[in-house]
Parts: sequence; structure tokens; C-alpha cells
Amino acid sequence: MMLTNRELARQSKLLELIYTGMTAQSRWTTDILPAIADYLQVSSCVLFTPFLKPQESGFLYTHGISPQQVQLYKDHYRNEDIYAKVALSRGLLVEGSVIIFADILPAEQLHASKYYREYLVREDMAQLMSAIVFGPDSDSGMPLTVCSLWRGINADPYTEQERTRLSLLIPHISRALGASQIIRTSAMNSISSLSALDRLPSSGVLMVDESGKVIFANRAAQRILNTQDGLRLRKQSDADEFGELIAEDAQADKALRAALRTTLSHNSCITPHFSKSIVVPRSSATCNYTVQFSALVLDNELSAEERRFAAIVFISDSAKKLHIDPEILQSSYGLTPTEVRVAIALFESCSAKEVAKTLGTSHHTVRGHIKLLYTKLGVDTRARFIKLLLGIAL
Repeated sequence: MMLTNRELARQSKLLELIYTGMTAQSRWTTDILPAIADYLQVSSCVLFTPFLKPQESGFLYTHGISPQQVQLYKDHYRNEDIYAKVALSRGLLVEGSVIIFADILPAEQLHASKYYREYLVREDMAQLMSAIVFGPDSDSGMPLTVCSLWRGINADPYTEQERTRLSLLIPHISRALGASQIIRTSAMNSISSLSALDRLPSSGVLMVDESGKVIFANRAAQRILNTQDGLRLRKQSDADEFGELIAEDAQADKALRAALRTTLSHNSCITPHFSKSIVVPRSSATCNYTVQFSALVLDNELSAEERRFAAIVFISDSAKKLHIDPEILQSSYGLTPTEVRVAIALFESCSAKEVAKTLGTSHHTVRGHIKLLYTKLGVDTRARFIKLLLGIAL
């Protein structure tokens, strides 16, 4: 799709706004979704994780939809959602895709449904276009995430041009959300200082300037890079504090450089999805590093006159043994010392039976403790329990 200069300028401004959501999640509701709605000429929109609640590291950001409508969906109409049923039955939840439901759901079938007659008509939410930001089995590790845009029954139908416009936004939304989720699961609502980046427990973080040079590395990143086990920093001059990120493996190094160039270009047509991370082999051949990139607006809250950060780089070390801080579980979730021991043992074990053996107590007692700690943590399955603890792991 060829864009006019005016369209390109408008899109560029929107992309800058999207990246502000990376370091300040509140802006998805206050600024970003309203701008997306205006850009695509829709009356309301929602960006959410359909199968996860906030306490399970899910999120729900809305624009143009009343709180009462949101609550009605949660309480009474989630199971009546004919759009979701059609998408699931036809296997349409493909990462990066955009669905115009009028193409696959006849108006007669929609209007005859209980979901439309009792729920959607309340706020004239009739025409739906949805972007699958993260698929059900995303390589990024992110949960299923959908951006849904609504128009009224008498509004103009969605066009292929609008589908293309939304699809060009998806990689940028994915990058901002992916980085935002790393911050969110580290028990912070935003990052507003470099010291906050140092507190990110399980991710190495590099800040990069417009030339691609690393000008900040948090403690976790410095620990990884100081080992020089597949990744390192190369100084171009004695004046450099850090230098450029280098992979020892030639193919991985080439991929790193290409990914960084693309991230810094802000080109909406070539920016890859957040799940398209770079795998860097360790020289010791034990495990790999995973490297992900996200652009930053140049006037972000972390930049100063002498330091202008253009991109953020996350490095994950699959060989790093994760540690759960007992104090976080006690202070943040109100677990008792016994429940903390059970939680940590369960995180490191495969079953309640193994926990009982580790702690020298009965299987029945352990199951009782697990039930209580699940309630306090706001989870209902082992998978969600593990996901929550991964977010606070050191």
C-alpha cells in the first residue's frame, strides 16, 4: 500500500505514541487506543488478553466502551461471544493477522444472535475488525492478545486498506506490549529511571542510541556480557563506556545487526513482530541467549540531553537459575512462612508429591497449603502459578 506524505507523517506520530506504552502502561487507555481509534475511524476499541485476568498477568485496555459494558461481558456474555466462537472454530487466531468479521459472519446470523440482541446493541457495537497481536502459541511467550475495533451498524464497512493499516501497526504494538509485559511482571507499573532498569530481576537490558551504540547496560546485562560467553560489547574508542553489541557466532551477529537496524529505522513496513527474537548461541555450548528489540521515542522519560536512547534491548539467559525472593511473596501477597516454603518448593518441583517429600510432610497437608496459596496469589492452575512466579524470579 502506497502512503502519501501526510499519511506517513500521521502514521509515524502514531507509532511514536505506541512505543510510549512500553514504559507507561496507563497510556494505552489514555492516549494510544484513542489515537488508534481516530486513525482507523472507529467508535470504540479494546486491547486485551481474552483468557487471562489481570492477576494472571493479563490486561484489558479500552476506549469508547463504558465500564458497565465491560463488566457485562465479563459476567454474562463472554460465553455468548459469537465473534470469538467463529474465530476459534475456523482457526483464525493466527499471530499478526487481521480479521474483518463481516467477511465471514453474515449479518443475518449476527443480528439473530443473543450476543448482538442483548449485548452489542447497547452501545452500537456491530461491525468488528480484530488484530491478533499475539497468537495462542506465540514464540514470544506472551498470551493470546487481541486488538478489537468496533463500528456502529450504520457506519461504513471496513475496507482492505484499513485492514492493511491495522496490520502495519501490529509489529509495533507487539514490541511495545512485549517490553511492557517484562516490566509489568517485574512488579513495576512503569520505568521512569535507569535505576528502575537495574531492578529488573530476570532480564538483561541495554539502551541504545540512534547510531546503534550501547550507552547503558543494567546489572543483569553486565553480568551476562562480562562472561563473554557468546555475547560481548566491543568498544570503538577509549571514550566509549560500552560500545556495540557483538555475537561471537557469525550468523547470530549478522542477525543482531539487521534486527537493530530495523528497530532504529521505525519503518512500519519492515518492522518484525516482537516474537521474532534473535537466538544467540553461547560459546560454551550449554544454552542460548534470546535477544529482543523495541524502539523508543527519542523524548522518552529515560533520555537526557547528553543521553538520547533510541531503542531498548532485552537479553534472556536460559541457563540462569531462577531464584524466588521469600520477602516478595510475604510482603506482596501475604503468604505465611510455611506457604512461602511450599510455593518455592512447588516452583522447583513437578508435583505436590515431590513437594511433600522435599519438605518432609504429608501429601494431604501440602495440597491444603497449595489451595490456600493459590487463593492468595489469585491463580487457579499450576501453569498460571508458574507464570506468576517467573515474573518475580531473580
